[in-house]
Amino acid sequence: MASVGRNPTDSPERDPADSGGLTRPTSELLPQSRVERDLNLTKALKGNRGVIGTTQLHQLGFDDDAIAGLVGHGELRRLHRGVYADGRSPLVDDAHLKAALLAVGDGAWLAGKTAASTWGLRTLNLAPIEVGVVATSTPRHRGLNVVRASRVPQRSEIRSRRGLKVSSVPRLLLEIAPRADPGELDRLIETAVRIGVLDLADLERTLKRHERRPGVGKLKRALVAYLPTPKRESSFEREFDRWLLRHPEIPEPHRNVRLAGRWELDCYWPEYGLVLELDGRQYHIAAQDFERDRLKDAWLQREGLRILRVTGARWDQDRAGVHSDLMAFLALGGYLTSRT
Repeated sequence: MASVGRNPTDSPERDPADSGGLTRPTSELLPQSRVERDLNLTKALKGNRGVIGTTQLHQLGFDDDAIAGLVGHGELRRLHRGVYADGRSPLVDDAHLKAALLAVGDGAWLAGKTAASTWGLRTLNLAPIEVGVVATSTPRHRGLNVVRASRVPQRSEIRSRRGLKVSSVPRLLLEIAPRADPGELDRLIETAVRIGVLDLADLERTLKRHERRPGVGKLKRALVAYLPTPKRESSFEREFDRWLLRHPEIPEPHRNVRLAGRWELDCYWPEYGLVLELDGRQYHIAAQDFERDRLKDAWLQREGLRILRVTGARWDQDRAGVHSDLMAFLALGGYLTSRT
């Protein structure tokens, strides 16, 4: 006899003990919405450099108790207030930068020295990360240096680098200027122009828009020092001249000498048959100027002169090597012999 209230086509109920030791699939143990929620969390972390904010976690269906559970089980770890990282994978530098932007909130951008590192102008320092934001008061976050702006920056002053909002190069120079020494600003401008991320006309326009901002006067002086002058064309050349003053063992060169009415030489020691060229300005990376320099080198060698080229990058990283090479080239021209 059929059981009362049961459709004869229904499968009979089974005692869990009759499962033969087999466990049920995860989809039977968990509500489908929870399975999807966990999958969506994994996708969100993967697509966001391994970091996520509380707002997005709530949107995925995790309440505060669920978030605390994920942290307790090591699936998430807290980076900042309201910002978490994948607890199962190490974070790359850009993930820390992304987390800083999430912590400060909508409209935030990487500023100052942190922005300079994203443009390739200096080494990244994660302690602290500098973040800019428009606010009436300065938010405080452990491990972050929040720089408050009183008005929204112009669109040209906030750029995107590797998917991160960052200050443009002119704006980051303004942000750094109040605390920077002149030598640091000189190096930043020189490097930015050399690698092609700074338009000097754009910098001048930005200075005009912010002429009352602290540090503008210092930055203007650095820009004037960089721009060509009738004697020495760049801060790199002037810095080299100051370096020579500290090395009396190196004989004084002739500067900005023109040979054959065509080739201008940065430093020339005619008595030792040596020419030194300082390749620190932007025009040294243009294709036509690269070819011109090769023609110059060929002409100098045909005239029996040695040529030593020093790039701005090498000057920043290996001045001891420059000194050694310069002394060696002078010795080949008889300098050491002439001194004994």
